[in-house]
Amino acid sequence: MRRRPERALAGLAVAGAVLLTALPTATAATSATEEPVGVDDAVLRWGINNETHNRAHAPDTYNFLSAGRTPDPGRGGQRLDRADWQRRAGAVRIEKWDGRSWRRATWAGLSTDSDGRTLGSPAGGTFSNHTFVIEGGEGVVDVAAGTATLSWEGEVSVLYYSGMSFFHLADPELVVEEGAATLTATMSGFASSQADPDVWEEVAPSEVVVADLPGVDVADLVGEGLSAQPAYEGVRVSGVPQQTEGSQWGSFPQSWVDYADRLGAAAFWYSSGGTTDAFKVPLPVSVGVGGAEPETPVDTPQTPAPGPAVPTASSPPTSAPPVATTAARASATSPAATPAPVAAPAAPTPSTGPTTYAAPPAWSATAARPTAATPSSAAGPTAPAWWAGGALLLVAALLLLVPTPHPGRKP
Repeated sequence: MRRRPERALAGLAVAGAVLLTALPTATAATSATEEPVGVDDAVLRWGINNETHNRAHAPDTYNFLSAGRTPDPGRGGQRLDRADWQRRAGAVRIEKWDGRSWRRATWAGLSTDSDGRTLGSPAGGTFSNHTFVIEGGEGVVDVAAGTATLSWEGEVSVLYYSGMSFFHLADPELVVEEGAATLTATMSGFASSQADPDVWEEVAPSEVVVADLPGVDVADLVGEGLSAQPAYEGVRVSGVPQQTEGSQWGSFPQSWVDYADRLGAAAFWYSSGGTTDAFKVPLPVSVGVGGAEPETPVDTPQTPAPGPAVPTASSPPTSAPPVATTAARASATSPAATPAPVAAPAAPTPSTGPTTYAAPPAWSATAARPTAATPSSAAGPTAPAWWAGGALLLVAALLLLVPTPHPGRKP
């Protein structure tokens, strides 16, 4: 029968061998995850900024999003009818934060906050809290190289003054390199005028920089998801009367402002000295891989300024409402009560809006997507596990050299 000391020695030897044998496999697995990862199900979510979900300056008008391409009304001063508003178009959908989760957007919800209350004054700091979501993004993420390229097919319409001024963003692309990212898209729209609401002229499409995103870690794309704050504060642009005083002066990218200027709507995208300047700051851009959805959405802070009371609407439904029929949509009116010419922005006054903005919900990727990892500092022959395995084998060898007492034999 094998004696107990010999069993202990055998156990130590086996343990050391197992540790040393397993290490090459772990190192190979780490190397495999450093290879470029093909992506075909990336999700892009962005609310643009709070001003895009605010009450507009013209009476009974609002700013909001619509999925797909809003049709050309043919002349200026027209408000969007419910029949032409879309909650979903292809890979694009519009969602509203109801205080607990993201829900399918509704026509009525475009003019209410997350609690179902009608939006207050344009400077009041109450917003409808919507985002657009584009699914099916494709591209490649290379964690080892620190680069990524993702692109989406889809279009979203950004409407101000209930549609009296609007433009489209189509087919966005995200490029990440050297710790920063650039989001671009094709912008198209129609030139309008606050002074003359009859002005309406199509402007040729142009590729613009939608957002510059500094401080991006490409590994997040194949991990819990990427959330990045676009550059705005302290960004200077030319060709417009930008105000550079105050705590939140800044601008959207130059090419975005240039195109918006051709549409007659540049002042919505840089600090112009108006009462709603604080609401122009862009909201964070979120990207998830693996068809992921936000896990923990964060409510947008709202700090209403003193102003006239507004009527209270009923709370939004707790479950997603059914899609309206064509007949019902055709007979409905727009959120704006009666047509009115676009009013000029209010005279510049100190901003009364919120000074902080909540980060968007984090993304989580599905388990089916391979997860890239950065190289481990413990990999290689100097790793602690190698020392542990070698030590066990050494102890076993030394013990084998020590004479073992036998029963009945005197030392």
